[in-house]
This record gives sequence, structure tokens and C-alpha cells, in this order.
Amino acid sequence: MRWEYRLYFPTNQVSQCANAGDVLIIAKRPDNTLLSIVAEAGTTISQQVLWLFGVSDLSHPGFSVRDELETEQDRIEFASRFILESLGIAVEVSEGTYLDEMVEKFSGRFPTTREFSAFARRTLPDIHPKDGHDEVLMAWMEREEILFRTLEKHIIGERLAQGFDGNVNGFISFSLSVQNRRKSRAGLAFENHLEVLFEECGIRYSRTPVTEHKSKPDFIFPGEKEYHDESFDPLCLTMLGVKSSCKDRWRQVLAEADRIEKKHLLTLEAAISKSQTDEMRSKKLQLVLPRGLHNTYSAEQQSWLMDVAAFTSLVLDRQSGHG
Repeated sequence: MRWEYRLYFPTNQVSQCANAGDVLIIAKRPDNTLLSIVAEAGTTISQQVLWLFGVSDLSHPGFSVRDELETEQDRIEFASRFILESLGIAVEVSEGTYLDEMVEKFSGRFPTTREFSAFARRTLPDIHPKDGHDEVLMAWMEREEILFRTLEKHIIGERLAQGFDGNVNGFISFSLSVQNRRKSRAGLAFENHLEVLFEECGIRYSRTPVTEHKSKPDFIFPGEKEYHDESFDPLCLTMLGVKSSCKDRWRQVLAEADRIEKKHLLTLEAAISKSQTDEMRSKKLQLVLPRGLHNTYSAEQQSWLMDVAAFTSLVLDRQSGHG
């Protein structure tokens, strides 16, 4: 006789969509409940889940057990939170040290993203681009994310304490505003910190200039004026799209800045699938990520990826070569 463990489960939407070869993760939570994740094989989310739980390289093909997580992903909190929240798992982070200062400075309200990004950088006075472009960008983004969640928790808590007096539409509107603020703020914060990094490096640029068909790429180097100057060598132009998370939106970048054949896209998304990065390469789109996120990709993908320091060096070389 042969003994083996089997999983039995009711038929539901998840089990109906699952196929042989898909990724199944069963994780034990601190409260002793189980979290079960099923992800379609070969997709970005399946690669992210495998990296998050430290099973990218299975010791036993098709099956592996981890007693605890002790690999590189534990040190990349921003990427880990992003993946967990995309799965609908809330992650609590806070920095109470600065809460009173933020409440007083911003009068208990959300400031503009530019103001908040500047505040986040000021809380890291010992961090400077000369210490490493990749490292400083991630440090700024990490700090702003934690500070924002801290202020957000306080402001939302006060609003919920006031109640909505049975006003369902008011509650729904408030909930949507919270979600929309989170989505738009992350991308704008990324651009704000990049702008400061470029200025510190002496890089000339235009932010959201207008190009063909009223497109507005995130950054054009050395600037909008040079881009629209037909006599300016297009090989000395550089275009950078900026998306804190890619999903399928990376294709939007392809339609921006027609004069620039090879485009660049900077993101904070970990472990994008090989099929996606292969398509980017075929479309002449170069993916740029902070160096700390490169290890979330396969060895083959890493050989093609560009880090932030390499990108700023490229732009400066083109800038100096054209005076």
C-alpha cells in the first residue's frame, strides 16, 4: 500500500480557472490560519509570488517546503508590500516618530505630492545621490511610502471616527478617494524623486513635455526644445517612461515620442514575466529598475536589465556629447 497526502476542495471560481502547471502556494499565517494562492503559470504574478515566498529555484522540481523566509526579498520591503497588496493582503507599516510633525506641518490634511516628497527626503538628511543613484532612489521611495501610510492611517482614522450618519454614498465616495489617492500618489512620488536626482546629477530634462499626437512622455532629455528641433540629432535624445508598476500599461510608452526609436521605461515592479520582457525587447523598449530589484528576475533577464546609475550615465554621455 502507498500513503500520500491529498487536498480536497469545493468547486469554485478559483478551482475552475486553475490548470495543471499553475503555481499553488499554501502559507501559514502568524495567527495559524492558512493563505492559499493560485497563480497562472508563466505570468508576472506567478513569478512575483514565487520570489516573494523564496521558491523561485525549487530544490525539488514541482514541490518545495520552506520553514521560514530568509532570502533577499525580506530586505526589499517596497517590492514585497506591492506584491502582497496586489493579492488583496493589507500590509501595516508606520513611522510614528514623524506623525506629530506631519499633522502639525500639513494641518492634518494631505499635502501635494511634491510637498510630501520633499518632506520625505528631508527626513533622510544623510542620503545623497553621490552615495549611489539606485540606493538613494529606493531609500526615498521607501521612506515616503511609510510616511504616507502613517499620515493616511491617522487622517482616515479621524474621518471614520466622525462617522457617516448612514450616508452610504458619502462612505463610498470617501473609500474611492482613498484608493485613487494611493494609485496616483505613488507614480507622482516616483517622478518627484527622479526629478531631484536628475537635478543633482546636472542632467537637463523636460517633465511631461508635449510630443506628437499630444502625447506626454514622463521625461525627455535633454528637453522639449531639442526634441522639436528637427536639426537636433535624434540619437542624442532620450525618452523615459516612469511607472511604479507596469502591468500591461508599459505599451503606452511605445506611442510616445516618435523621434526616439529606442525608449526607456523605469519601474519598481519586481519579477516581471519573461514573456513580457521578451516583448519589451522586441519593441525596442529598455526596462530600467533600481539595482536592488534585479535579483527578482531570472539570470537571463538580468543580463538585459539596466539600473538607474547606468541610465543616468547614458543620459549624461549623450548630453556632454552634444554640448
